[in-house]
Parts: sequence; structure tokens; C-alpha cells
Amino acid sequence: MPSRGANSVKTLGAALVSASSLHRWLHSRFRRDELTILMYHGVTRNQLPVSDACFIDETAFRQQMKYLRQHFSVVPLSRAIDLLTRGAVDRPTVVLTFDDGYQNNFDVAFPVLKEFAVPATIFLTTGFVDSSNSLWFCHVIRALTSTQKQSIRWKDMELDLSDPRRRSVASNRLQAAIKEYPPAEVLSQVMRLSEELEIDPLLPFGSDSPFRILNVESIREMIQSGLVEFGAHTKTHAILSLLSPEEQQREIWSSVEAVKCLTGEPCRLFAYPNGRPQDYDTKTIDLLRESGVSAAVCTSSGPNHSRTSLMELKRYGVGSNLGMSMFQLQAHHFIAHLAHLRHRN
Repeated sequence: MPSRGANSVKTLGAALVSASSLHRWLHSRFRRDELTILMYHGVTRNQLPVSDACFIDETAFRQQMKYLRQHFSVVPLSRAIDLLTRGAVDRPTVVLTFDDGYQNNFDVAFPVLKEFAVPATIFLTTGFVDSSNSLWFCHVIRALTSTQKQSIRWKDMELDLSDPRRRSVASNRLQAAIKEYPPAEVLSQVMRLSEELEIDPLLPFGSDSPFRILNVESIREMIQSGLVEFGAHTKTHAILSLLSPEEQQREIWSSVEAVKCLTGEPCRLFAYPNGRPQDYDTKTIDLLRESGVSAAVCTSSGPNHSRTSLMELKRYGVGSNLGMSMFQLQAHHFIAHLAHLRHRN
């Protein structure tokens, strides 16, 4: 883990480059055919008590949308795919995507999208739409936020819960550990953890919870606006490579069909849960194509070119741990190209 000093130097360096506009000049001059796809999850009015990188606050989100509107051509993913296929990306172009489909995408993010006329693509975990349940890791964050315990022993980990920062660290470690279990065992692990933390794992997520998933009415209003399109993100957010082919098929086809029913249009877009190269396989891609999906996004970072596989489009994650200067350098591929040069040397 980088030291605080190293992080401070990195932040200062990013601020200096950002102030110089070098990243924008390089992008528009030499890399204008490189498509940027950004990955968001939740947007909350305020920072979460126990922070999670997947949830960004409204103030930071508005600042980012203002920047993108000023310095990019912002297009929906379906339009970007057409541009990539034709080799027609010829200026800084960006796509906004949201994974999971939280209600705050409508309540908090959507008004900002309308304010700046920014289109977006939301990938729905369809099994939780219009319900008071949510994804397993949301149960983990909520339990750690609500528990009165100051520490916990989980498996071989001793976790300090004495303040919000330590709870956030514990959340990251617990999520990383639990996601490695077979999908059929994940919920039982979350139930055990919640009980250990003395939190009822069956409590519903209220309408004001940052972890609540979208309702049908909100989805339809966003569709009618013409600003938001929808894709599938499986039914339960299971890591697909950990499933049998038959289980993968059920997860994919049920979510694709649900999106079709919700939108009234064929579902052509998909986001892999977790999205690392090891989280899906060739069978996954075959099943997606059989279901009618023509493009899928992962969580590998980097620019997209006309030669990038449409079934493995790359994205940059945007979360609460990303300052504005680093956001700019990331969106303009500056950091990705520095890493590439460093690797070559």
C-alpha cells in the first residue's frame, strides 16, 4: 500500500499536470480516436458514514459532469459502439455508465445529468428492481455502519471497527474475502457476518437508503427523457466464471429478458459483475451473443479503439477516492499512457 507521502506527491503531480492542460492537449492532438468509458455506481447526497469507493457524493459528481460537458463529446454507449465500429471517434469522447442500478441514480444523479444534458447507460441487476432487497455487499456496508461492536474476528482477520475510517477498511477486506466464495454460499456468509455484528440481515432497505435498487417508475421516466439507456448486469450480481454454464445462462438470459420487458426494446448491452478478466470466460461471451447482446463492458482500465473487442470494452472506475485532478487525467487517458510507457521501459 502506498505511503501517505507517496500519495501526497502523486496528488500534487496530478494537480500540476491538470493545471497545465497538458492532458487535454495530448488527448485532442494525438489520442482523439481513443474512447473513454467511465464506470460509476451510486451517487449520494452526502458521503456515506462508512465510505465505499463505489459511492460518490453529489457535489463531486456535479463537478465532474460540468468538466465532461466542457471538454468532451458525451454520448450514450450505443452511439459510442457505432462510432468505434466505423472508426469514427475523432475527438475526445466519453461514455458514462452506472453499474447495479441504484435508486440514487434517479434521485440524485439524474437531475444532474439533465442539468448538463449528459446521457448515460445504466446496467440493472434485475433481480432487485422494485424490491426492498439489495446486493450482498450493500448488506455488508450497512451492517458495518449500524453495528455497535468495536471489533470483530472474521475467519483469520482481526478487524478494528473503532471509527469510520477503520470500518471502511474492514468493509473492503470483508467484501474482498466474501466475493471469493461460490455464489451459492455468498448470502449465507453475509447472513453470518450480519449476525456476528448483531444486525438483522433481513431488514428491508428503505426508500431513502443509498443501497436501494431502482423502481420501475423511475426507470420508465429516465427512458422517456431520452437521456438514459439500460443494459443488463445479471439477475443477482453473481460472478459468472464461478457458475456452471447452465447457471450462467440463467443469470444472463433472465436479466436480458427483464431489461427487454422494462424498456420495451431488445437488450443489446451488458456489464460483467466484478468485471475482471477472471470473472467471465469464453462461455460467458458465447451466452451473451446467443442472448442478443452485441457489446459488453468490463472493469479493466484503459482506452478503447476500433480494434478493441466490443465484448470486452474497458472502463475507468470513478469513486469517492478519486480527486478532481486525477479524474481529469484518467478521463483523458493520461494515467493509462504513463503506465504503458513505464511498462515498456
